[in-house]
Amino acid sequence: MLATTDRARAIAGLDEEHAAVRLLIDALTDDEMTRPDTIQHGLYADQQWSFKDLLAHLITYEAHTLEAIEAFARGEKPPILEALATDRGSREIHDGGVAARRDRTLAEALEEWNRTQASLIDALRDLSDEDWRTPAPFPADDPTDLGGVVETILVTPPRPLYRHLPVHIPDAAAYVRDLRDR
Repeated sequence: MLATTDRARAIAGLDEEHAAVRLLIDALTDDEMTRPDTIQHGLYADQQWSFKDLLAHLITYEAHTLEAIEAFARGEKPPILEALATDRGSREIHDGGVAARRDRTLAEALEEWNRTQASLIDALRDLSDEDWRTPAPFPADDPTDLGGVVETILVTPPRPLYRHLPVHIPDAAAYVRDLRDR
């Protein structure tokens, strides 16, 4: 896949995404963030995530994106691309990052989210526009560039461009009200 937007728009979208997540983190209590089965929207109906689990999910995709940028720079095909190409692999990525982080404390989850999102923004800012449009250094079925690899991981439909949170929490104010009405 070729990038559908430029690097500056990708960074702006991620900045907007991270600000929206930060607003929720600041608005929620520790109990609200760790209460199970509060995320009602998503790709799979059987998930029973807390907000902390959602953070783990968001971290997973951003961490895979960082790994993909590094693999691309080494001339290697990022392994996540193969996983995302199948329903089974996509489901394993979707659920696996949450499961791998489930035993972490809320403080650990918040620290990892802060670190991962900052690292991703730094990595994107360190790229040039030319880097963003660099053709894949590995065989691909379709024309592929680095921006396209990033979008394949972070922007897989039905997600809006560089916005993952609205897939799971379409209306933050309604989400907070619902948590407090329980």
